[in-house]
Amino acid sequence: NVNYTELQNKLKVPDSLITDLSDRENYFHDETIYSNRPSALLLAENTEDIITAVKFCAARRILITPRGAGTGLSGGCVPSPDALVISTEKLTYLQIDEDKKTAFCGPGLITKKLQDEAARYGLSYPPDPASYEESSLGGNVAENAGGLRCKRFGVTRDYVLGLKAVTADGSLLKTGLYNNYRGFNLTDLLVASEGTLGIITEIAVRLIARPGDGVTFLAVFDSPADAAQTVADIITSGIVPNVLEYIDGDAADCANRYEKTEGIDNAAAVLLLETADTGKKRQAERIDEICRRNRCSYIRAADSPEQAELLWRVRRNISHAAKSISKAKISEDIAVPISQFPRLVTFVSQLNRKSRLKINSYGHAGDGNLHVNLLSPDGSADDMREVEPTVRALLEKALELGGTVTGEHGIGLAKREYLALEFTPPTLEAMRKVKQVFDPHGLLNPEKLLPE
Repeated sequence: NVNYTELQNKLKVPDSLITDLSDRENYFHDETIYSNRPSALLLAENTEDIITAVKFCAARRILITPRGAGTGLSGGCVPSPDALVISTEKLTYLQIDEDKKTAFCGPGLITKKLQDEAARYGLSYPPDPASYEESSLGGNVAENAGGLRCKRFGVTRDYVLGLKAVTADGSLLKTGLYNNYRGFNLTDLLVASEGTLGIITEIAVRLIARPGDGVTFLAVFDSPADAAQTVADIITSGIVPNVLEYIDGDAADCANRYEKTEGIDNAAAVLLLETADTGKKRQAERIDEICRRNRCSYIRAADSPEQAELLWRVRRNISHAAKSISKAKISEDIAVPISQFPRLVTFVSQLNRKSRLKINSYGHAGDGNLHVNLLSPDGSADDMREVEPTVRALLEKALELGGTVTGEHGIGLAKREYLALEFTPPTLEAMRKVKQVFDPHGLLNPEKLLPE
């Protein structure tokens, strides 16, 4: 029942505030099963309007849900009922300082556009989430996204030099590079805070010299355990590949039906690997040797970017393929020490065999990160009743193996009640105190990240 007329009159771009949401259902949800109707939507075109909107909400205790591209997998941008959604999708500006290897970006900039523009200068932005063609940089920062190249090159946090963000009272916070790196490290507080501490309005990121191309391998196995052991053997051998991805048989079959790839019919597991650009001949020989020692049934190498991209399409197609065959898709992402990766893969296979749900898995095996999809073809009540106990069993197993309940998708709505399994009460209380300092009235993205 909020009257947004006063706010609309104060905005630089009044038409950016939308109160008729009859054809805006896509802003009610992300890529999870969660959904709520907000009271209004601001498609912000500048920082000043975000500040004006936040001050309006703060004065009236209106809840605010920040939103990027809406590709999240943890419910992080699902609006609280009757909240104002503030979308940063139109803030897509980009400026690259070639000499300082730095990019200044709007939070709505799509990750691939930053990567493509950096490449024009012979530079690279390495974080490479599978959704890089759709996800926005602001969302990547809010979730601390990783990606296929994170084993060698690191995750989003490793490249953020500074941030501008609007806090819950409408103040503009500047961190890191924007303050000459003086004072407390507020940048690290905002990265992975999932919109609960501030709305990101500008991001300064570090770029690196563009690496050369390595050799890409597709290796097929008749046993998930053999593939998982290959991962462990490659890492313990001292090889640090650019990319090391694990795909189980169900996920490979799903992707293969979506787009055919030679060699993966009837695979129990698939590994996709890319060597580093330096010493790639020796690395390629060792990888080939380790794969064959662990009984791979098929192996193919590609040493040109064009051939390699054909192999990588298997990995990039999985999420879309799984969604196309399921009415309900629940995506989890746990991570464990690399030595425990074979045990985790075996456990997921066991879950799949005994569950009504179809369960497939894939992920950034180089750092022990496994994405697990729980799929229901028809979204039946019987299927959905199995989701919570299956998820709990999966997360508890990851913690038992010394891992974490989320590798990169974030906590959001989906996992906040599981945080108490991983963090001690004093740790959670410290997080709540930080939230209280930034947002004393709990207006920014409530019901996310921190458990009740």
